[in-house]
Amino acid sequence: MSNIDEDIDPIKVRTGLFAIITARLEDATVFAVKGQSRDLKTAEARNHITDIPSILDEVQIQLDAAELIE
Repeated sequence: MSNIDEDIDPIKVRTGLFAIITARLEDATVFAVKGQSRDLKTAEARNHITDIPSILDEVQIQLDAAELIE
């Protein structure tokens, strides 16, 4: 049985995390841009206001994970 740590490529993990981070920040950007619309209904704006911090929390977790990679 092989050691799981030997099977994990830290560079692939780190680059994968950054790809996920990029995608989530793009999602947050979409909400921020939509939030600037004069035609946006109040309920939609409230959803975007809560969606953005949630995304940023996810990104912080992924950044913390990336920092742990040696």
